[in-house]
Amino acid sequence: MYRLAPVFLLLAGCADTVEETPVAEPAAIDLSICKGEGLEDMIGQPVADNMGRLPEGARVIGPDTLVTQDYQPNRLNAATDANGIVTGLTCG
Repeated sequence: MYRLAPVFLLLAGCADTVEETPVAEPAAIDLSICKGEGLEDMIGQPVADNMGRLPEGARVIGPDTLVTQDYQPNRLNAATDANGIVTGLTCG
């Protein structure tokens, strides 16, 4: 086993260096489809303070909320954390 150690060291020296690929920025979401345009400022705010701004049929989805998996492009989803703070808005 120890006789092969120099071979492993030589092979390790021949290995290519790994280049880090830059992380792309997430694409902007078009919330106009689900009547959510202009509501981006809700992110980081308590959902309770903004319930009146949500369009009819919008879903508020907490970390433990069970939701159906059907996709409805005209429905706004407001994701919240455990404290009721809006963490994101999506259509579907």
